[in-house]
Amino acid sequence: MNNYMYNTPPVSEEEYLKIQAKQNEKKALRGRSISTGLLSIICLSVFSVLAVILSTIMSSAFEGTVMLLNNNYALIPDMLLNALVSLVGFGVVAVIFCKATKTDLNEILPSEKISFKKLVGVVAIGYTVCITANYIAQLFAVDLSIFGLETMYSDMKTGSTSILEHIVYIIAVSVVPAVTEELVYRGCIMGRLRKYGDGFALITSAILFGMMHGNFTQAPFAFVVGLAAGWTVIYTNSIFPAMIIHWLNNFMSVIADISYENLELAGYETFYVDFVYMLIYATVFVLALVAVYKFSKSDKNFCKLKKYEGELTFSERIKTFFTSATVIIFLALTLLECVTTLQTIK
Repeated sequence: MNNYMYNTPPVSEEEYLKIQAKQNEKKALRGRSISTGLLSIICLSVFSVLAVILSTIMSSAFEGTVMLLNNNYALIPDMLLNALVSLVGFGVVAVIFCKATKTDLNEILPSEKISFKKLVGVVAIGYTVCITANYIAQLFAVDLSIFGLETMYSDMKTGSTSILEHIVYIIAVSVVPAVTEELVYRGCIMGRLRKYGDGFALITSAILFGMMHGNFTQAPFAFVVGLAAGWTVIYTNSIFPAMIIHWLNNFMSVIADISYENLELAGYETFYVDFVYMLIYATVFVLALVAVYKFSKSDKNFCKLKKYEGELTFSERIKTFFTSATVIIFLALTLLECVTTLQTIK
């Protein structure tokens, strides 16, 4: 009786090297995914805990002082608190994270020089996407109401006609978050993941950015905003257009709040605000169409994403990222927050 060996046939040296390279790439991606998830958890935790601690201190220790303020300035401490929490929870944490991981600043803060025309074009395109996403988010909120549900989320309003308070409001809600959140999500997160492909980095960072907002109304909208802002970084190799789009999106929302409130207080119709906004949106939309036409004609890199040249397929990279422990924990926490913000319509 002959004895046959049923061992796996030996692989060639080339195949062996590919297998080793694939394993090494997966290990490296796993490590970077874990650090990304950890950064997201720390930002969320520091932001939430710091907000509670500082608001408690302010309400107890400085209640008398705040009450002495004129009504037109009473909300300034809260707005400054909001800005401080964002600066520490995102900005300071991001800086510490980069130092701890020895991340190259060119990865997280690309700053290639951009012509003014190109800057206007990419901002117009990005902001048009944001406007469209906002209307889609509103439709989603209507869909929730069909099931007798609505989303609770913080909607800071000034409640006064003070110019100083409005200025602080604009800085706290539109300027500071635009810088700090972009530093984390388009800088530390997307920038560090781009070595595994622009498409992969764009999608994963946008998902984390969307879920960070913690409610089912803002999360889909923020996801699309993340895609738009991320694309501008990839296309221009600069983080500043993303910050401008983020700021513009928040700024227009803040100005709308201020305008509606003050017109209502003065007894005027808010139709004029709607009309002005429609003109602005129409102008931006036209600029975006012109920019898309010109960029697509003159720039071969328009809408072109750098491909990953490693051994891992796109699905393998996605699986590796979203099965990393810290990413799972972050998504679980934010999903729980989304669920807890749902309430039945009274």
